[in-house]
Amino acid sequence: MSDLGLDTFAYTVTMPDSGALSIEEAVRRIGADLTTLQGPDELPHSTGSLGLYQVGSGIVTLDWVNPGGDRMEMTERLAGQGFRHWYVSFDIEGNTSMYARYGEAEGYLDHPEPDSTPLTKWTDHLGPLSPYTDLLAKGYDTEDAEAEVDITAACLAVVELESGVRLDQALMDSPCSALPIPM
Repeated sequence: MSDLGLDTFAYTVTMPDSGALSIEEAVRRIGADLTTLQGPDELPHSTGSLGLYQVGSGIVTLDWVNPGGDRMEMTERLAGQGFRHWYVSFDIEGNTSMYARYGEAEGYLDHPEPDSTPLTKWTDHLGPLSPYTDLLAKGYDTEDAEAEVDITAACLAVVELESGVRLDQALMDSPCSALPIPM
């Protein structure tokens, strides 16, 4: 793997409810020009590209820069009716975001500060992640105790349990296609 000096990293897994999602179809869903797709491994692990990995019947994307704005919106286009989609982003400062969409059902969490309002608890935003409320809650400090689990590890574990895909060195070192993305 390249030494990128990462400070932020985003990982998505998109699995179809039936059939298979190819890299080419994922590029079309993202809204990118298929002729710009490079791979496999022509531009692996570059901050100027989105890595696309065929994993079983689904697609994994790895983004090696801050995924805010357009970059996150682009990978969210993989979600939708007929798909289960997970997004986890984390940075060197301990901030973690998770988003999941199963068809039209959406859920998310942010760490270290959960998104809540006086009338809405942060757990109300979990949607399809709700079965993991107890685990995810252990990733937050409370007035009485510090977090019991690493929230990023908990989010990655949820993605693995739900999708069967593990983010590990073997995945990151496997062949991928690259979609150049303007910075």
